[in-house]
Amino acid sequence: MDLRNPLLNGVLIILLLAILASPVSVLAAKKMLILASFNPTQTEQGVSVIISGSVVDPANESIPNAVISIQVNNPQGTSIHVAIRYSDVNGIFQDSFVIPQNSPGGNYSAFLTADKPGYDTARQTISFTISNPDFSVQMSTTELAVTQGQTGSVTVTILALRGYNQAVNVTAIDLPPGVTVKSNPASLIPSGTSTLAISVSFNAPLGNHTITILAVSGSLSHRASVRLHVNPGPFQPTLILTALAAIIVLAVALILRSRKRRSLREEAVEQLIKEAKADTGYVTTVRVIAHLEELRAEGKVDEATYQRLRKEYEKRLEKSK
Repeated sequence: MDLRNPLLNGVLIILLLAILASPVSVLAAKKMLILASFNPTQTEQGVSVIISGSVVDPANESIPNAVISIQVNNPQGTSIHVAIRYSDVNGIFQDSFVIPQNSPGGNYSAFLTADKPGYDTARQTISFTISNPDFSVQMSTTELAVTQGQTGSVTVTILALRGYNQAVNVTAIDLPPGVTVKSNPASLIPSGTSTLAISVSFNAPLGNHTITILAVSGSLSHRASVRLHVNPGPFQPTLILTALAAIIVLAVALILRSRKRRSLREEAVEQLIKEAKADTGYVTTVRVIAHLEELRAEGKVDEATYQRLRKEYEKRLEKSK
């Protein structure tokens, strides 16, 4: 291109003046937007935060390779996290960091800026709130199977959040019949653990039950639950007690019956002896011996008594001849 050509120079000047005079310059940068959000999660180390977002144009078309600068401030306005990320081919970016346990509660703000040649700088501010010092409850298991007559255990972890250091009482509520729970220790200062001994009696109902674990400290309280499955024991004491009671009743009945029969035998023998004493003659003695044989046949006189009385009455017969 020959810039010394007067005609060509005139055309270029006219085009430049037209561009400068246009209400919308053809050289103006394009617009872009940042769309982002927080996803905080409580962990043992603190609050784990993920910032996810995308960079798009006004028509919601993805903008790749944009440079995103991120700065996070705590509730006092102090910067606690700075990062640089890039949008991928789909315009998506992500960043993560952890807010330590001893960090203050309140509103945390993230300031995001996106830049790319040919585009206007895009900015967005997002925020989220974390509570003041607190604690959380974690269970070693959410399901436990215990056989009737036995004891199972569950470990409860009380985790300090943001420097919480007050005593926490651990108890169990919503217990099914026949189930008791003992905490050891019953009170602790986070972070720490308590072992729950869950004892299941023989009369505890079989099947699934939900036990609620309640942790209380001052005005703060948190709950967790464990699903208890009660299995049948190797034997049922209630059945044994029932059988034993039946045996006792039967034994008592037999004893009473035996005593009654003994009483009847004694009465029969006494009556026989009275008959023999009333008349010692031959005929009466024969009748008494016959009566004695009847009592023996009916089981109303024992063998020893029978033999003793038989000999006595036979001697009497010999004398009365």
